[in-house]
Formats: sequence, C-alpha cells, structure tokens
Amino acid sequence: MAEPIKLAYFMAVKEGASYLGGLLVTDTSGIPLDFRYTEPITPTRLQGILYGKSLEPHLKEEVIQKTLLKELKAAPDLFILSASELAGGWAGDAKYPVMAVQKSQESPLAKVGDVFRAGPRDLLIQLAEGAAPLRVMFATSVDAAAQEQAVPKLLEAGYHMDLVEPLERVGAALQSLVVKGS
Repeated sequence: MAEPIKLAYFMAVKEGASYLGGLLVTDTSGIPLDFRYTEPITPTRLQGILYGKSLEPHLKEEVIQKTLLKELKAAPDLFILSASELAGGWAGDAKYPVMAVQKSQESPLAKVGDVFRAGPRDLLIQLAEGAAPLRVMFATSVDAAAQEQAVPKLLEAGYHMDLVEPLERVGAALQSLVVKGS
C-alpha cells in the first residue's frame, strides 16, 4: 500500500515588530496530522540595520520555515504557502515541491482531472465538475518533472478536500496565538 500523501501548509506573519510562523500538515482529507509553530521572533535594531530588506525573507525562510520543517515527524509530499509569499520570491527547498494554490475565476476545463499549463510555473487543475479550476503556482526551484509528479497528488487531495482552506486555518491559528500572547 502506498504511503499516504502529506500536505504541508506554511504561513509566516509579521505582527508588530515580531514574526511568527505555523506549519500544518494534513492528510488528503484535510485532517491535521501535525501542527508546529514558532514563538514570536523579534529582530534587534542592529539586525534590522545589518540585514536591511533581506531581514524578512531571511526570518521567514531560513529561520522560521527551516525550524518548523526540522521539527516534523515525517517529510511532507507537497509544501503549500500563500500566493503573496510565493510572489515575493520564495526560494523554497528542493526536497519539497513548493507551490501556492488559489481558486481561479477561469472557465471550467473539459473534465475533472484535466490540467492546463498556463505558464512555465503556472497550472490550472480541474478538481470538480463545473467549478472553476484550481490555480497552482510553483516556486522557481520546482522543475518541470517535479511539477508533473505533484499533479496526481494534488488531484487525489483535491478530490477529498478544499486545497486552499487549510492555509486559512494556519492563519487563524497564528492569529489566536497572537491574541493569546497579548
């Protein structure tokens, strides 16, 4: 029997002067398998000066993401983050296909399971009959072969769950941590 697919949903947010992140791993039904988060990280004034504009990407990718991934019991099959994080130039890690998923306004593709390549890193995947296809945007670190390997996993998970919704749960969980910590 094949190993179950694990989807990792990552979000890092800035709250005031601090950064915190969360990583939710689900199965293909959206059931949580693991959740990790960081306590707020507040860079010093000197770090802000020395890192300049590279401070935020460094904290989110090198500090928060890598710390949370190290804490996981098992490696995820797919690593999903917000479209804005990906658009911000997320480098990603070659071990995990990094992507953003979002609902599209496109016309439905011919049948469930159809995939349309909208660009070198951009796919539309038809997950439900008559619904708009899901837009999948891959990080620059994800080559064409890894993109092709990710599609059946996305299709399997998308058959059972809303692939966008768990990222909203991570955001809500981080918000509850911020409120709790206030």
